[in-house]
Amino acid sequence: MAQEIAAEHNITPHEALLNLVRTATGRAAWVDGVLAQEMREHVEAGGDPLKPPKSLNQWLAQSRLERKLAAATAKQAVDAGVMVALERRLDLEGELVATALSAALDVLDLDHEQRVKALGAAQQHLLGAGALPPGTSQPE
Repeated sequence: MAQEIAAEHNITPHEALLNLVRTATGRAAWVDGVLAQEMREHVEAGGDPLKPPKSLNQWLAQSRLERKLAAATAKQAVDAGVMVALERRLDLEGELVATALSAALDVLDLDHEQRVKALGAAQQHLLGAGALPPGTSQPE
């Protein structure tokens, strides 16, 4: 849902989720306002404030539903924010590893062919989640 809203309004999915949270909490507040007004009228008409009229049951149910939806949407927004932060962190860590590897290779003053071979070995190691390329041994 957030993806479609984001594309439609040219905003990020995270911003779309935040807008959905605002909408959901606004709806919950509106329903609670209706409940408060109905209870005021009930009490002013001599009704017991601890026994809401049966006509409020649908509004009480709607209030619970709106709060559930607001909470679920807020959780999605928090989860999305955590994922964005995690993606950003992984990107930064990847850049750091690449920069460190490049600096190490620069210090070794390798020729082009050796540098390409070293970068290929590093790439294979990363793609293999730690597996060594064929024909190489674990350093001691």
